[in-house]
Amino acid sequence: MTSDLEQCVQEVLEVVMGVSRVIRSQMRRHRDPRMSVPQFRALIFIRRQMASISDLAEHLGLTRPTTTALVDKLVRMGWVERVGDAHDRRRVRLRLTQAGEAILVAAQAQTQAYFLGLLTTLSPAERECVVQAMQILRRHVLAEASETPLPSERGQP
Repeated sequence: MTSDLEQCVQEVLEVVMGVSRVIRSQMRRHRDPRMSVPQFRALIFIRRQMASISDLAEHLGLTRPTTTALVDKLVRMGWVERVGDAHDRRRVRLRLTQAGEAILVAAQAQTQAYFLGLLTTLSPAERECVVQAMQILRRHVLAEASETPLPSERGQP
């Protein structure tokens, strides 16, 4: 028999992973048709923080040369720009352009509309319960995760 805590952890993992799959699927479905899935994933990652090529390569599970080629295409398409690092002139960071941000905003709006359709069947009490659960996870899980530095912030190449 599992404890209440173990059951809670199991529920969180199963539900969060399942919902994450649906969100990723919906976001990819609504990406710009000229964009590959790895390019779209790169935009999402770059949006979260001004990442280096190394950070992005690690996130995507690609080599640095492959990631550089992917970023070169994103730059040519006008979706990403390279900017100098304010603290280290040898480093280059990646930042979304307005066009890159617009692609993500559009995909996010479509995904949000999809979820609105799914959640309309919940009662007001159930919606409040979901909101409270998400707020609890944000406070206890996401706050902890945001304190984990990127490889480049830990002094790794």
